[in-house]
Amino acid sequence: MPTTACRASGSQRVIIIGAGMAGLAAAVDLKVAGHQVVVLEARNRTGGRIHSSHQWSGLPMDMGASWIHRIDGNPLTDLARAAGADFVTTSYDSSLLHIDPALARLGVRDSDERMAEALVNRALAWAAAQDRDVPLQAAIDAVAPPQSLSPARQAQINFHLAGTYEQEFAAGTGQLSTRSLDDGEEFEGEDALFPGGYGQIIDHLARGIDVRLNHVVSGVTVRGNGVSVTLADGRRIDADHVLVTVPLGVLKAGDITFDPPLPADKRGAIDRLGMGLLNKHWLRFDQPYWDPTVDWHGFLSDRKGEWSEWVSLTKAGGAPVLLVFSAADHAERVERMADGAIVNSIMAAARTMFGRSLPDPQAVQISRWRADRLARGSYSYHAVGSGPEERRLLARSEAGRLHFAGEAQNDLYPSTVHGALLSGRRVAAMINGEEADHG
Repeated sequence: MPTTACRASGSQRVIIIGAGMAGLAAAVDLKVAGHQVVVLEARNRTGGRIHSSHQWSGLPMDMGASWIHRIDGNPLTDLARAAGADFVTTSYDSSLLHIDPALARLGVRDSDERMAEALVNRALAWAAAQDRDVPLQAAIDAVAPPQSLSPARQAQINFHLAGTYEQEFAAGTGQLSTRSLDDGEEFEGEDALFPGGYGQIIDHLARGIDVRLNHVVSGVTVRGNGVSVTLADGRRIDADHVLVTVPLGVLKAGDITFDPPLPADKRGAIDRLGMGLLNKHWLRFDQPYWDPTVDWHGFLSDRKGEWSEWVSLTKAGGAPVLLVFSAADHAERVERMADGAIVNSIMAAARTMFGRSLPDPQAVQISRWRADRLARGSYSYHAVGSGPEERRLLARSEAGRLHFAGEAQNDLYPSTVHGALLSGRRVAAMINGEEADHG
């Protein structure tokens, strides 16, 4: 198709690479403004890292994003209501801690979160005094050398680090930056999940949008007054603007080539940011064998991050289903295991928590986001030597025609679905010639 000249106003041809939250949010706003929008999606479905599996009849399971994080003032809340997607809140206050008997015999009675939080604060203060960015684990070890800690105390610290940092940021404490560890903002209120699946939001956004599935993009070329996209099968599509919303992991892998090459500072930002890993393991039983009034279950053992955080869908969704996470280094190991070995490992922990009579689950669903070549990880994090500036560099448009959006491109709300949403809307506003909200 011919490429029209770039105009400050009027209908323009916009190609969006990726039908996830950022891409679809931008597509909706651009279509409303009268632009010709085509969304190219490599998968055979929309959503990207939002994926509601319908493998179990009547029980959609979110294999990627699950929650609206903080519902008050969050744009996802209004979007969910517009989509008619019911959501229910979950609370960390609704939780039970299960302690491995081996630790209980050492006298461990609780997780002593106050002690662990104080230790992290001391570590961050030590790190702030250094002349360079250091990993969180190095800072922890500097103020509390491992050889000085009892096995019980080490287990409590590791439980805190796994739940507060590794599960949150999808990266190991040995990779997380201390200087930009918690950079980012939050909305207010509780977290909420969708009994009917996050995919309802994606379906709502995609309605009426020209989304072309199974279209793998291999290259993007910017020339003069236009930009073109090359598909893996050799076809080329020309446009006025291209918006790239593929995950950071895909950019890091170089799966899309850019001509001319991306500027050195943007390539450096891509290299410095980390792409983390958080996988989900859903277990369906015939009935709940755990307290049905509790949302969260913690498992405190001497194995850092191994099956330490669980969610029950019994209270929130009325289903006899447990979700257990693997994150960071543990997730990297687990993802390489066969399904049967993973389930055996999970059930060993589950029977310690809920009783040895706990039967095997009737069915299991497991995500493997690192092995997914169209994601290459779960979401971005601030690796040592990176921070919000890298996200701003990644979000910067090139040549006025090549744009980028996604959770990795939002410096205020990084690594979140609402961050991706706002990032997509920001680029749409830019193309529309409007003043964009920060995203």
